[in-house]
Amino acid sequence: MEKKERKPRGFYVEKGSFFVHAAVTVLILSMVARLLGTMTLWGDMMQLLVQIALPIGCALLFVLFILLLGRIALWSTILPVLGGAAFFILTVFDNGPGWPLFICIALAFLAAFVYTATLSGMIRSKWPLVIVFVLILAYQIAFKAVPAFGNMDEPVSFADGMTLLSSIGIVFAMFCASLALRRRKKAKKEVELPKIKDPVPAQGAEPAPSADAPETEKEEEPAVSGTDVPAAPPEAPAPEITEEIPAPDSAEAEETTEQITQ
Repeated sequence: MEKKERKPRGFYVEKGSFFVHAAVTVLILSMVARLLGTMTLWGDMMQLLVQIALPIGCALLFVLFILLLGRIALWSTILPVLGGAAFFILTVFDNGPGWPLFICIALAFLAAFVYTATLSGMIRSKWPLVIVFVLILAYQIAFKAVPAFGNMDEPVSFADGMTLLSSIGIVFAMFCASLALRRRKKAKKEVELPKIKDPVPAQGAEPAPSADAPETEKEEEPAVSGTDVPAAPPEAPAPEITEEIPAPDSAEAEETTEQITQ
């Protein structure tokens, strides 16, 4: 027996989508950049867990879920996204207190909330999620990448540059994944046409048999045997014959009148 294809529910992604391939590719490159930038942190267990194990583990889970379950259970990617939000919040505390700390925490919570609400069905459009990742990406580029790579007096180190590029790549991958979201449309109900009543037969006319009615045997007319003689047609009335008496000749009439006078 052929297996029925499971239909997607709510939001889903197509595995062959351009944005899905872009998100997976950028996310893998971001993890490679993070490994290169954190090579000096392998001796510190806390840094190893926060800076390496947590982001790489969340990235691998996200790639696995979006490729295998993206069409039928995209909501499973909520778990690695929540782990990624926790990673961004933990890395902010290394920079010390200040207004960038509160902005990064607020943006991380906002991204986690909007992503969860979108895939759970509370938000019925993908565009709020796209806007949130655009804002986070703009913040990462304007307030972190530009000051770090634009400072010629104190050039950024290789490790810091790779970790910064890794963070920007993660946000850009999530931006591509949000663009790949599709919402399954509900099938429109078929419009029922009004039923046409059967025509009412005229008085004295027999109703036409319906298609569903069983066929009845027609009554057979009695066959005419060879001995039966058909009745003769009625005779037409005989024409009346009226005899006309010829009138007497004039000579004979005169003789009869003379005899009478004598």
